[in-house]
Amino acid sequence: MKFQILDPTHPSFKPLWVRILCTVLPLAWAGVEYSNGATGWAMIFAATGLYAGYELLFMYDHTMKKAEAKAEAERARIAAEAERPDAD
Repeated sequence: MKFQILDPTHPSFKPLWVRILCTVLPLAWAGVEYSNGATGWAMIFAATGLYAGYELLFMYDHTMKKAEAKAEAERARIAAEAERPDAD
Protein backbone atom coordinates (compact mmCIF):
# COMPACT_ATOMS: atom_id res chain seq x y z
CA MET A 1 0.00 0.00 0.00
CA LYS A 2 1.31 3.40 -0.97
CA PHE A 3 1.63 5.99 1.78
CA GLN A 4 -0.05 9.27 0.88
CA ILE A 5 0.07 12.47 2.85
CA LEU A 6 -2.81 13.90 0.86
CA ASP A 7 -5.48 11.66 -0.72
CA PRO A 8 -7.05 13.45 -3.72
CA THR A 9 -9.60 10.64 -4.15
CA HIS A 10 -11.32 11.49 -0.86
CA PRO A 11 -14.86 12.75 -1.54
CA SER A 12 -14.27 15.98 0.36
CA PHE A 13 -11.87 17.12 -2.38
CA LYS A 14 -14.43 16.74 -5.19
CA PRO A 15 -15.59 20.40 -5.23
CA LEU A 16 -13.09 22.67 -6.96
CA TRP A 17 -13.44 25.40 -4.34
CA VAL A 18 -12.26 23.02 -1.59
CA ARG A 19 -9.17 22.07 -3.60
CA ILE A 20 -8.39 25.73 -4.30
CA LEU A 21 -8.89 26.65 -0.64
CA CYS A 22 -6.58 23.82 0.51
CA THR A 23 -3.93 25.23 -1.80
CA VAL A 24 -4.34 28.94 -1.12
CA LEU A 25 -4.55 28.85 2.68
CA PRO A 26 -1.07 27.38 3.30
CA LEU A 27 0.40 29.75 0.70
CA ALA A 28 -1.29 32.73 2.37
CA TRP A 29 -0.05 31.59 5.76
CA ALA A 30 3.44 31.31 4.31
CA GLY A 31 3.15 34.99 3.42
CA VAL A 32 2.10 35.83 6.97
CA GLU A 33 5.01 33.88 8.41
CA TYR A 34 7.46 35.49 6.01
CA SER A 35 6.19 38.99 6.83
CA ASN A 36 6.77 38.22 10.52
CA GLY A 37 10.35 37.18 9.83
CA ALA A 38 9.83 33.44 10.33
CA THR A 39 11.37 32.27 7.08
CA GLY A 40 11.65 28.65 8.21
CA TRP A 41 7.92 28.36 8.84
CA ALA A 42 7.24 30.32 5.66
CA MET A 43 9.20 27.76 3.65
CA ILE A 44 7.36 24.86 5.31
CA PHE A 45 3.93 26.35 4.59
CA ALA A 46 4.95 27.35 1.06
CA ALA A 47 6.08 23.79 0.37
CA THR A 48 2.81 22.47 1.82
CA GLY A 49 0.75 24.79 -0.38
CA LEU A 50 2.76 23.94 -3.48
CA TYR A 51 2.41 20.22 -2.81
CA ALA A 52 -1.35 20.59 -2.26
CA GLY A 53 -1.65 22.57 -5.47
CA TYR A 54 0.26 19.95 -7.40
CA GLU A 55 -1.82 17.06 -6.05
CA LEU A 56 -5.25 18.73 -5.90
CA LEU A 57 -5.18 20.97 -8.96
CA PHE A 58 -2.53 19.81 -11.43
CA MET A 59 -2.70 16.02 -10.99
CA TYR A 60 -6.35 15.72 -9.85
CA ASP A 61 -7.86 14.53 -13.15
CA HIS A 62 -5.09 11.99 -13.72
CA THR A 63 -5.43 10.64 -10.18
CA MET A 64 -9.22 10.33 -10.45
CA LYS A 65 -8.96 8.47 -13.79
CA LYS A 66 -6.49 6.03 -12.24
CA ALA A 67 -8.77 5.50 -9.23
CA GLU A 68 -11.80 4.88 -11.48
CA ALA A 69 -9.85 2.38 -13.60
CA LYS A 70 -8.71 0.56 -10.46
CA ALA A 71 -12.27 0.43 -9.11
CA GLU A 72 -13.57 -0.87 -12.46
CA ALA A 73 -10.91 -3.60 -12.52
CA GLU A 74 -11.88 -4.61 -8.99
CA ARG A 75 -15.58 -4.76 -9.96
CA ALA A 76 -14.70 -6.92 -12.98
CA ARG A 77 -12.63 -9.24 -10.80
CA ILE A 78 -15.48 -9.63 -8.31
CA ALA A 79 -17.98 -10.28 -11.11
CA ALA A 80 -15.68 -12.91 -12.64
CA GLU A 81 -15.32 -14.64 -9.28
CA ALA A 82 -19.10 -14.60 -8.76
CA GLU A 83 -19.66 -16.29 -12.16
CA ARG A 84 -17.06 -18.98 -11.55
CA PRO A 85 -18.54 -22.26 -10.28
CA ASP A 86 -17.47 -23.34 -6.82
CA ALA A 87 -14.88 -26.08 -6.59
CA ASP A 88 -16.74 -28.24 -4.05
